[in-house]
Amino acid sequence: MTAPFTVELDTTPGRRQGEERFVLHLDGEAREVVLHDYATVYSVPGLYEEVVQRRLQCASPATVADALVEAGAAIGREPADLRAFDLGAGNGVVGEELTARGVTVVVGADGIPEARDAAHRDRPGMYEHYLVGERLDGAEVARLVREERLDALVAAGAVGEGHVPVDALAELWSAFPAGSVLALTLKDGGAESGDHDVPDVEGMLAGFDDTRVVVRRRFRHRLSMAGTELFYVVLAAVKG
Repeated sequence: MTAPFTVELDTTPGRRQGEERFVLHLDGEAREVVLHDYATVYSVPGLYEEVVQRRLQCASPATVADALVEAGAAIGREPADLRAFDLGAGNGVVGEELTARGVTVVVGADGIPEARDAAHRDRPGMYEHYLVGERLDGAEVARLVREERLDALVAAGAVGEGHVPVDALAELWSAFPAGSVLALTLKDGGAESGDHDVPDVEGMLAGFDDTRVVVRRRFRHRLSMAGTELFYVVLAAVKG
């Protein structure tokens, strides 16, 4: 079925990821949309997938799911044994990749209610729980981890500058029991860019005596709208 919209990417070079935009043609109207205006992007079914996954070839969802499975295997855990908390879940693209690999996705979380609503609309039944908040309540997360027997924490591009703070990730990870697996993708602009996401998270993980990193790779996250390659690092760690 043909999508009820078309998009024109703004290929202006030199823009940061948070500044990228496109023109959305929908219902006879043209509207400029900032890519990171997720409330607007998620409001149109299929728009996120068209722009980010298809046009910009985003690899983070598949990459983070593969890393989680790889890290689980390092401690003898099968994908079907893992029960996941999807941080920065959006409309469920990462959850879908995890499910395809046999992981049970239980909880999603995002900073805006539009993401939760889109997930329930686009992938009904994927998440038993979906939390909304810029900084999640630690006690609520700890309760869900305990009651739902969660042992996998996943975040694709959801941690770092402008997203979930590194100290908030540390609080979440501390709620997970021994034998748990963490997988995330992080922006890697290189040392000259001033990006601190990768070293900040690696430093945070090093502060956990019971956590060790078992996967660390640089990969092409996606294309920019100007056509340049954007690289991230995928990290996966195990606890205990």
